[in-house]
Amino acid sequence: MLDFLLSSLLVWKYALLFGVVSFAAFGFPIPATALVVAAGAFAAQGYFDVFPVFASAMAAAIVWDHAAYFVSRRYGKYAFAKIGFAKALSSDRYLALESKFQRHSSFAIIGSRFVGTSLVPAVNILSGLSKIPVKRFFTLVVAGEFFYVSLFGGLGYLFGDQWQAIFAIVRDVGWIVAVSIGAVVTLAVLRYRKRGWRFRRG
Repeated sequence: MLDFLLSSLLVWKYALLFGVVSFAAFGFPIPATALVVAAGAFAAQGYFDVFPVFASAMAAAIVWDHAAYFVSRRYGKYAFAKIGFAKALSSDRYLALESKFQRHSSFAIIGSRFVGTSLVPAVNILSGLSKIPVKRFFTLVVAGEFFYVSLFGGLGYLFGDQWQAIFAIVRDVGWIVAVSIGAVVTLAVLRYRKRGWRFRRG
């Protein structure tokens, strides 16, 4: 898929970059980060202008992060209740989790942008469910996406022809972090289940 996207990127340029980052923001398994790095590298080689690369990637991420947030904020708990999670969402343990997320939302929202695009939709949805203030969410998302695009796009721009080797290193580190976080979350869920937290259909 990446090879196809890279060849298409040279044809469709900023529109394709915007589209890929948009789909990734909704959790589709698309190598958006690799494309951001590649776009930065292509800008260094003169195929793209730097500013539109950064602007299109940031705009896509910010727009669709907020779309997921607002939908979740408005309809999330109703939708989850309809599929059987009403009791879980009203349980003391979920409310404690929600409270903890609210206290650490800065770290969660900004940090998730760097761990991997697969984690971002979950954090956006949880932000909506937890009623993180709109202004706070906007500020954190803009800051997180700015650093994300600057880091990965900047790496591509800086290393040019060597961007694939650099991205491979960054990707491996990201996978290690993501797997570690996944393991911690899994252990926490198992611990809660042993203490009597059950997801029952309402």
